[in-house]
Amino acid sequence: MYNVSFTYFIIMKISDYMIPFKGHEIAIQAANEEIGTPAIILIHGVLASYKFWNEILPVEIREKRRWYSISLPGHHPSKVPAPYNPESLNEDWFSEYVEEIVKELVGDEKYILIGHSTGGFAALNFATTQPENLLGVISIAGFYQGNWGGIEGALVNLAGLGSWAKPLFILNLAIGRLSFPVQRWLSAQLAHDKKSYYASKLTDKMLKCIQPLMKQQKLSNLFPLFNRIKTLNILEKLKKITVATYIFAGNKDPVISAEQSLILSSHIPATKTIAFDKVGHMPFMEREKEFSLELSAVIEQIDNTNEGKLI
Repeated sequence: MYNVSFTYFIIMKISDYMIPFKGHEIAIQAANEEIGTPAIILIHGVLASYKFWNEILPVEIREKRRWYSISLPGHHPSKVPAPYNPESLNEDWFSEYVEEIVKELVGDEKYILIGHSTGGFAALNFATTQPENLLGVISIAGFYQGNWGGIEGALVNLAGLGSWAKPLFILNLAIGRLSFPVQRWLSAQLAHDKKSYYASKLTDKMLKCIQPLMKQQKLSNLFPLFNRIKTLNILEKLKKITVATYIFAGNKDPVISAEQSLILSSHIPATKTIAFDKVGHMPFMEREKEFSLELSAVIEQIDNTNEGKLI
């Protein structure tokens, strides 16, 4: 038992730091930077944090690959400029944000980009700029337009009402982080197969990774992003994506409709859809084993081409 634990810490080397971008300080988690394979760059969703991926990634990826987790703007411990206005967050801003952070992390090296939900949008949006060293994109419950359902959609609609609704938006988020059971219940509303979600050991592990950060989160810093999400739309740009793109989608996602996923697949030239039956917004836990196998297989496929071509 001691040897197993010791090996884990030798292999898994994690560091945290900040990268400046347009007055923001973007939190980064870096793992296994000494490993020379193409880097995997990850972007989380709006109700998570940059430590979301710590337990979500399959063990062979988490411990044996070089990877970086990028914080969305305003998510603790990332810092925002003053003033920080919703109007600054548009498709172009997201492209520049990913471009600058990636350049700082990997320079001219090749890499794979993975995003969940808003992270999926950010990855797809950036891919439309046809970056030279991007090998492939994996969008997990991502979207081309920020028209959401479920509890996240309700928060987006509330923030979209404007600054007068900001105190009510903050109140709703504050209630959501009152206790671990409340947070656990609310996170389950993103799933369709709640039985599997609750049964997965990854659920509590993931929540325990992000809960301390959520407790320290300045909730007003999340308002600009939620306010702007509904205005984001990259449908007409999707045809510009030239790298291999994999769409992971649950056909019962309460946040991002199955229709959005089908449209993504039909508009991106080199794309493959991995659909999960009777699954919602959290395939990591709802279909833990299946998701892990599919994600590892897709990353291996991208590695094997090394040219960003779909096989």
